[in-house]
Amino acid sequence: MPLKEKDRKIIEMLANNEEAISRLYSAYSDRFPEYKGFWSGLAADEIDHAGELRRLCEIADRGGLHIREGRFNTTAISTFSSYVKRESAPDRIKASSLINALSVAVHIEESIIENKFFEVFETDSVKFKQVLLNLADETRRHLEKVRQMWNEQRRA
Repeated sequence: MPLKEKDRKIIEMLANNEEAISRLYSAYSDRFPEYKGFWSGLAADEIDHAGELRRLCEIADRGGLHIREGRFNTTAISTFSSYVKRESAPDRIKASSLINALSVAVHIEESIIENKFFEVFETDSVKFKQVLLNLADETRRHLEKVRQMWNEQRRA
């Protein structure tokens, strides 16, 4: 059974969100050239996450994946997206210190985990489950990486 249109829109919202985070991290990469590798790596991962979500959407058209009814809060993702957009404003980027940028990144990665954005899907497919687990694991790794850098900068 093909993916329902509302489920497709939810997946697209999540993918767009990952791309917005990537743009923010890319802006931080330009703002803090001495940490370009750190921010660029995170930004590239976020693009990969968006691609994985869109591939899920394509594969799901053949059946086996749907959004848990009542699990997805579009208001939460819209609020989150607005936050990312606000933090991406050129004047905020320009005025940002490294510790502030890292604090924003910690908040972003924590929010994705706390809101369980990748747990909105239901599937019996082992392949789908593995992709979703990988997305959640990569987000946790991002959080650990950003927290470590935040702690290093705080001590400096």
